[in-house]
Amino acid sequence: MLGTLLWRLQEAFAVITGKKKTQETKTNKQPIKEWQSPEQYLIENRDLQNLIDSVSIEFLFSEFGENRINSGGNNFSSISRLDPTLSSLKKYFPNAKYTVYSDFEINIPGVNVIKVTSPINDHNHPRHLYRTADYFKFISLISSDADFKCVIDSDMFITSPEVYTLVYLTKTFGFCAPSNPRNLLKKDMKVSMDTFKINDLSGGLGHSYNQSPMTLWKNDKNGISFFKKCAGIMEKEPSRASLVMWKVARDLGISPYLLPKEWCVCGEDVGIGDEVILHKGHSKVEQYYNTL
Repeated sequence: MLGTLLWRLQEAFAVITGKKKTQETKTNKQPIKEWQSPEQYLIENRDLQNLIDSVSIEFLFSEFGENRINSGGNNFSSISRLDPTLSSLKKYFPNAKYTVYSDFEINIPGVNVIKVTSPINDHNHPRHLYRTADYFKFISLISSDADFKCVIDSDMFITSPEVYTLVYLTKTFGFCAPSNPRNLLKKDMKVSMDTFKINDLSGGLGHSYNQSPMTLWKNDKNGISFFKKCAGIMEKEPSRASLVMWKVARDLGISPYLLPKEWCVCGEDVGIGDEVILHKGHSKVEQYYNTL
């Protein structure tokens, strides 16, 4: 995307002129911790297993445009549209419900397809499909009847049975979203094609959210209000989802529980340890965790 390209050119120029040093490429010297089976993990965490067994669970996807485009650098065109996420999720949640919102036919056994039309009238904008996907992420969360609902991108990989704790965290806090590796909203805006001036006294110093995984507990009033307003703003003032979520948090005075980086390990976070979900759409993540 144009914003990302400009940022990369600025970074390269800073290195050439000596204003910034190059960063050493990380290599995977410490493999991800190998766990016993998910079943064994739950046996050792009985209370967590009782919670998992007592609630309904639905995982939601939002996929738009028949040509699969991954802005993180990796190419997943040779595998199923919802992989690597779907396959890795089913290892831990074989009995969950799986649903995808889309504008085209997706035929994957065991996956419910909800075909929809984008309500966002910016069809000529290069970010239209991204904006549409984020809109239906918000909509899917508030539309699901499950106790625990989680919307997640299709380029992620669950690597630890500790993913089960996301159900507990969501039940405890009502709704969750992961941190963005750029942390500050103003930094996120600098690398985005959906850059807009932040017209409030924060100056963009608030934290920026990623949108995968995002979760909601059934009937959580704050979470429902939050994601409903996110969808409304995305429809009327479409932009990068992190900016939309900032506007809603600011206006309502409520925000999702912020999941640590381990829940969405991006290229900036490789080697962090205690990884739960890898964002394998990022080429740095794929290269670093090449044993998976």
